[in-house]
Amino acid sequence: MSRPNRVEITEAAGADTLDSEEQNNILVYRKNIPSVVNITSKAVTFDFFYGLVPQEGQGSGFIIDKEGHILTNYHVIADARQVEVTMHNRKKFRATVVGTDPTHDLAVIKIDAPNLTPAVLGDSRNLQVGQKVYAIGNPFGLAGTMTRGIVSSIRPVKEPNGAAIDEAIQTDAAINPGNSGGPLMN
Repeated sequence: MSRPNRVEITEAAGADTLDSEEQNNILVYRKNIPSVVNITSKAVTFDFFYGLVPQEGQGSGFIIDKEGHILTNYHVIADARQVEVTMHNRKKFRATVVGTDPTHDLAVIKIDAPNLTPAVLGDSRNLQVGQKVYAIGNPFGLAGTMTRGIVSSIRPVKEPNGAAIDEAIQTDAAINPGNSGGPLMN
């Protein structure tokens, strides 16, 4: 009868062995996650065979001031009868739509909540191709997911609806359904 081979198990790396890049990733996440929200929109559409059909959509947004204003994409809340915001701590608030710009796919919603942490807004004019960027959002409803990439391009684009964006920021960070409306940070 043969003896089994001896296997040596090493302990996984802990927080004290993180390299500077990993530490920076963690810092970016911890600093920004309180400002990122999950947005659930509820609408009712008409179907010829089924009549009125309830629909629910999800997206992301980020707090822009202590008064409760949240920036998101217009398509996240378009045609919604009810908009609900879930914070990083899982607290939920009903939101009202206070402004929209469908041409540029932007919307501002508002919640009444205490102790909000607004995102620190930067100046995208200082971005350069090749810089690291991070996206925090709620892809597929998975709250508080962060992904990382680089600025791939900064160039003018024309949208299918004819609207022009002078300096669109293209990234290779993985963006999935539910990330719409969330921030891109550097």
